[in-house]
Amino acid sequence: MTERRSEGSRALTGIAAGVLWAAISFAADGVLAVIIDRDPITADVGPFYAVVAFAFAGLAVGVVTARTATAPRPGGGALAAAASVYLLFLLVALPWQLGLALDQATSPFTAVAVVVAALVVTGFWGVRHIPTVPPDGRRGHPETLD
Repeated sequence: MTERRSEGSRALTGIAAGVLWAAISFAADGVLAVIIDRDPITADVGPFYAVVAFAFAGLAVGVVTARTATAPRPGGGALAAAASVYLLFLLVALPWQLGLALDQATSPFTAVAVVVAALVVTGFWGVRHIPTVPPDGRRGHPETLD
């Protein structure tokens, strides 16, 4: 029962992380577009590139976050999420246009999405590792108490 609950909790963590990453990245890209007065995608492609790229990258962020939540350190997961987002943005762009993929490789909007992915994984890891107070009232992390 506990193992089953843990798997459900990890899945929910992954879904929440993917959705949170997409929302923050989309909002940050919008603010950045206004600040630098530039469209996030300058190539002549339809709206589906962004939807597909965000969907695949959000899924990757969710999976990496779920796997990293119980790790002793978040660094590997944060790096994996950042690399996944970057590579997926480029790989999804290739079927549309090679120029789009090259544009995304150096885009500040891609950089924002990559940084947000690393921060989301690290944030979820940090929340998961907040020390709790056990029922007997002793302070400290439950694994360090005897």
